Amino acid sequence: MTSLLVLSLCLGLAPSSATAKVEALPFDPSAWKSSPQVELRVTESGKPVTYTGVPLATVLKDRLAGKPAMAALRSLSDQVILVSAADGYRVAVSAAAAAMDPKGERYLLALKRDGQPLGDQQGPVRLIVAGDPMHVRWVRMVSSLSLVKIDAGKE
Repeated sequence: MTSLLVLSLCLGLAPSSATAKVEALPFDPSAWKSSPQVELRVTESGKPVTYTGVPLATVLKDRLAGKPAMAALRSLSDQVILVSAADGYRVAVSAAAAAMDPKGERYLLALKRDGQPLGDQQGPVRLIVAGDPMHVRWVRMVSSLSLVKIDAGKE
């Protein structure tokens, strides 16, 4: 419920008028290890680092299948992917923005850092958001992904 309240306030909605539909998204790091991997080069503490993993868009693949590209993106325009960590940290990412990044150049579910599996304090999965200057939306120890659709009701 707290997430709904925060999301409602971020969208400028009165908490009492908003409802949310929450659906679990596929979260299978083992399967992702056998999927085609992409590399994303970023800077951490002034040093270049290479993360390897799968694009966040991978978890939306079934929702986009069989639809014309623009219709698929529009179907996601009022939804966010809620990325939850084992330590309780959560970040919301626009589902449409993630879907528009099929190569993982901006949103990556990282499985490795500089060729090595992520350690217990970082993995097994870490969300990397390239271009996020303070790394606020980077999530270590990702434990689940959910698709959240906000219905603001009639105005």
